[in-house]
Formats: sequence, structure tokens, C-alpha cells
Amino acid sequence: MVIKLIVMFAVFCALLWVLNKAMPEFHIEMGAIPVAALILVGVWYGVHLFFDGTGGLLNLLTLGILGLLRKMINFLTFGLFSLLIGFFLNVFIFWLADKFTDRITIKSGKTLFISAAALQFTTYLINKFV
Repeated sequence: MVIKLIVMFAVFCALLWVLNKAMPEFHIEMGAIPVAALILVGVWYGVHLFFDGTGGLLNLLTLGILGLLRKMINFLTFGLFSLLIGFFLNVFIFWLADKFTDRITIKSGKTLFISAAALQFTTYLINKFV
């Protein structure tokens, strides 16, 4: 698990740098990239610990009912439910980062959604291969 978190940190640093260079409406100060990546990894780990499958704390507190419900919804939507929940969580994270710090600036909704989609795709690849 520690290796996965280290890989996520490095990949998120690279992703934030690429977003900063590729998208003119997304700006992050170079010194803030490692801090932002560390926060993204921390939020991912916290959400993973709280919500994930059968071992998540929320599932344990509800005696497995929420985990079963999530699996049923994912089955019925062919996995789209989890994909959308992760995407909107990423949108919310980037929006909060933009509002609460001057080091990250996202100037349009389109840029916000594209950066969240890039983070979602990156997280998917890391979960698939690491």
C-alpha cells in the first residue's frame, strides 16, 4: 500500500505539472505542486479508507448494507455509478482548492471538468496497474 501511495504522489505531481503546462486556464505555482499532490493522495486515501468495498469503515458501521447497495447499483449501471461518484469528488476537490488557496487558479468550468476527468483517468490507471 505504501508503494501505491508513493506512485500516486509521483504521478499526481506529473499530472498537475502537465495540466499547468497544457491548459492556459489552469494555473498552479510550481512550489505548490508537491503540496497539492500530497493533499490529493491524502484525500484519495481517506475516501478509500472510509468508503471502499467490504473493508470500508462506512460499510462496517452499516453492517454491510451500504456495500451491498453500492455493488447492486454498480451492477445495474455497469460501473458508471462509481465512475461518476469519483469524478464529482475530483471536481469538488479541485473547486475547493481553487476557492481556498491563491496558489491554484482554475478560470472556467470547462477547465475544472477536464482537470477532474484527467485526475479520474489517472487514478483509474493507477488502481488498475499498481
